[in-house]
Amino acid sequence: MKKLFALLLLPLSFYAQNDSIHTVKPNLSLISLNHLNVVYRGIYNPISLAVKDSKPFKIKGDALTQDENGLYNIKPKFGNTTKVLVEIETSDSTNVYEEHTFKIKDLPSAVLLVNQKGCINSDCTLEIPNKELLNAEITIKLIDFLIDYNITVTSFRIYLTNENGDTLASFDLQGNKISKEIYDEINNNNKGTLIIIHKITFTSNLNLSIAKTPIIKIRKIASKIKI
Repeated sequence: MKKLFALLLLPLSFYAQNDSIHTVKPNLSLISLNHLNVVYRGIYNPISLAVKDSKPFKIKGDALTQDENGLYNIKPKFGNTTKVLVEIETSDSTNVYEEHTFKIKDLPSAVLLVNQKGCINSDCTLEIPNKELLNAEITIKLIDFLIDYNITVTSFRIYLTNENGDTLASFDLQGNKISKEIYDEINNNNKGTLIIIHKITFTSNLNLSIAKTPIIKIRKIASKIKI
């Protein structure tokens, strides 16, 4: 699946841990999410629920949804926290109510990296020696995102400009690296001093929504000669 890059993301891997539970009885239920009990606003955060001794239970919450496969997700929209209520039927036919509270976190920002170099401020310009641009790898990083993820850039566009900001050439590349053909064209253009990379498409294990496409600016500098 290809999409223009955006901000952000459906976590698919989780670490089991007790969340905030408010009950006067010993805990019978455990909701597995991530290690900091955080859910991201506006996206589906999958959860799994385990109840001690497999007792019958019901689960509900304002931000709780259930997909066609019967799996539960938390998709919060507003506020700073969201709660999930679990009603458990015990062996003596009484009901126990347990409340699980999760912090809501806004979706993270995303930046582009060239050979793992980049900056959060979109107005900044990297200085990269010419030789490092050959087969340079373009990747995406989600800032302060708490869940493991995998994003692979599948295509991008390069603009080559002069000092005045005039566009001298543009290139559409497939994959996530600057090919030798495009590298040679960039390197041989003596008037081209600034390289702008954007228009990213990608595949990932996250459910991403479209937002402002991140860009990265690179100023060409001559490679140092070793003596």
